[in-house]
Amino acid sequence: MSQLYELSEVAQQNGKNGKPCWLIIKGNVYDVTKFLSEHPGGGEVLLEYAGKDATKAFKQAGHSSDAEKDLKKFKIGEINSAAPIQTQPTSNAATKPAENTITEDPEPAKKSSSGFCCC
Repeated sequence: MSQLYELSEVAQQNGKNGKPCWLIIKGNVYDVTKFLSEHPGGGEVLLEYAGKDATKAFKQAGHSSDAEKDLKKFKIGEINSAAPIQTQPTSNAATKPAENTITEDPEPAKKSSSGFCCC
């Protein structure tokens, strides 16, 4: 049976300040710390997803079947949760009105004495 990890536990292994670099791919947890210098696309790519779910990025990169086989060497366990780790920061757009959005009823336009309407 594989070691089970919580999402919060994986999130702490983000490759920063000497911490290991763990990734989640298809619900499995991989410690790719020792592979950073060997990754053909550069270690920065892996660090971008350190502590997060990299499944989508892994699929989009078009890895070979050999790469998928090699990945097994780095597996250290599985996620003990169905919820994926956030892969990108969420936007505040849903909770914060846009800067130019009117949030109250605007004051009605006033007519000047010349009949010109100015807002």
